Amino acid sequence: MSDSSCLIVSSYESELQPIAAASAVAALKREGLNVQAWDAHMFPDDRPEGPFDLVLLSVQQYAGLDRGIALLDWLQDPSVARQVVAFGQYAQMNSRAFMGRVDAIAMDEPERISKGLADLARGHAARHEIPGLFSRDGGKPRPPNSRMEWASPDRAAFPPITEYPAHNTKFGLMGNIEVSRGCHHKCTYCSVYGAYEGRFSPISVDAVVADALVLEEQGAEHFAFIDAEFFNSRKFGIEVVEAINATGRKPHTYEITTRVDHILQYPKEIKHLADLGLKVITSALEFPSDRILRIFDKGIDIDDTRRAIAAAEDLGVVLNPTFIPFTPWVTYEELLGFEDFLEETGLSRVAAPTVLQTRLLLFKGSPLLTSPWIEGVPLEDRGFYFEWTHSDPRVEELWQERRGEAVDVGEVRCCVKC
Repeated sequence: MSDSSCLIVSSYESELQPIAAASAVAALKREGLNVQAWDAHMFPDDRPEGPFDLVLLSVQQYAGLDRGIALLDWLQDPSVARQVVAFGQYAQMNSRAFMGRVDAIAMDEPERISKGLADLARGHAARHEIPGLFSRDGGKPRPPNSRMEWASPDRAAFPPITEYPAHNTKFGLMGNIEVSRGCHHKCTYCSVYGAYEGRFSPISVDAVVADALVLEEQGAEHFAFIDAEFFNSRKFGIEVVEAINATGRKPHTYEITTRVDHILQYPKEIKHLADLGLKVITSALEFPSDRILRIFDKGIDIDDTRRAIAAAEDLGVVLNPTFIPFTPWVTYEELLGFEDFLEETGLSRVAAPTVLQTRLLLFKGSPLLTSPWIEGVPLEDRGFYFEWTHSDPRVEELWQERRGEAVDVGEVRCCVKC
């Protein structure tokens, strides 16, 4: 066993068992390090004892930013960590905020640069010598975005999914799996585009299936693919579902996330998935306004949205919509008509209360911040994001009203990636 130690800390992953951190654990164990893990959000009292030769701090979502920064007060203690590296899409997009508090930031998947990270833990390489690491000493460009040899996430590094309430669904205990990282789309509001810039990396079928079987042993009956875009490849995700079903151990149900245009492009594939157990498609519909859809570079119009809603119903799959109704460009009259749209399309039967109040988050690193559409919008720097103000006070008042209603029912988030 290695005498070099590593701690991987998850700051927040949608209150689910942290798959990104578990995958990093597996990659570093494969390099021979002695690796421990800690879900600091869900199990704050389980803080491990150092010292560690290397700590990797996972910051995958906006909600993990403040927590991640707060954790650094402890991680910077020499009795805890010899060096700290932050990784994840929000660590990348907030590199300036983290650079003064960590030794380096991984600008690539830790699985791709796991050998370099292991060398760093052992003292065999300096930070600036490892491709994909950015530090105050400089850094090398990240490696090419080639196919990686993925290890199945080390689920045993964290408490089982039965100890995570968010894994309970109406389809039974849910297992969170992924077939790719990143997204080939370039929606301007999206944090995945902000971090990955249209790149994506597929994960091997064997690794995903092995992960699903481990989760099945923990009680999973339903699998949610947490990929930002299930159809990063037209066939790859389907091959994974087929392979999971082919194990024959028990029947499963599934849910995926994909865009409106893919629902329209791939009816045969979605019908096949429905036959294999697909129950839910989450899709970002944003807002029923062609103008807003153009600003977001969605590549669709409202007619496409209506056709996709009908197509999902014809295919026997529930369409779970997400929306961003409150933006600097929406009009008050459009917002008043939004509920009518939900009724007309039948989405009011399935849409979560949060769809009425979701407000555009202009996070640091958002591609919208360099868009000509942002010109003239009042912005105030709030640290990790810019607060915008609508030119019509009635819009702000309506948001406060709807926000309060969503908080009352405990529904204020819409996406496991943002």
